[in-house]
Amino acid sequence: MANKVSVINPSYCVPHSIIIQINTEKGVAYSERDDRLFYIQDTSFTLHDRRVLYDNTKNPIVTFYNKSSEECKVFKGESTDSSNFLFRVKKMKKSSTIPSGITKLNVFLAKNPDEEKSEFRVIIYGSKRSCSVYVGESPTIVAQVENNGGFKVSVNPNVDYAFIVALLMIVKDIKCSDTSTQDSLSAGIEMTSAILSLPIE
Repeated sequence: MANKVSVINPSYCVPHSIIIQINTEKGVAYSERDDRLFYIQDTSFTLHDRRVLYDNTKNPIVTFYNKSSEECKVFKGESTDSSNFLFRVKKMKKSSTIPSGITKLNVFLAKNPDEEKSEFRVIIYGSKRSCSVYVGESPTIVAQVENNGGFKVSVNPNVDYAFIVALLMIVKDIKCSDTSTQDSLSAGIEMTSAILSLPIE
């Protein structure tokens, strides 16, 4: 993308695409050269429903506050004070506009308190076999993920890769639809074409 897509920090926007591998079991993100980029110290939510994502120098990047199994709020640093609120991720309920075997997450930034339209959406295929991150209602993709025993993430140029990693740390804990019985090529094509016109709810 020509313009930077920055949510957490513009320093995480680089002028070229990057590949990140996320070990979903350990909650650790690695560069293509196998350098550790980010990690979650506690892979399961605490009694306070909070977890912190750190960079490799142990600086807290964001705090996840899990309001429910279908909603998560994300704050900058280690605080969950409202002044540090960055964005909210909400799992959308199944409806006639969401094809079978698809899980949809809407992402609302702090500057959008009314949440009439989301700034980003995450479309998850099947039981997390792959997913894509889109800009709002558009067909513009900013990151794509394939499941290779973890998440292999391709982040587009000038896109905040810390934001993408934070989103995927939420995705790894989301309960998704399983399409193991829908493995035909035609079903995959039908779902892909439907996704491009998915409305925001």
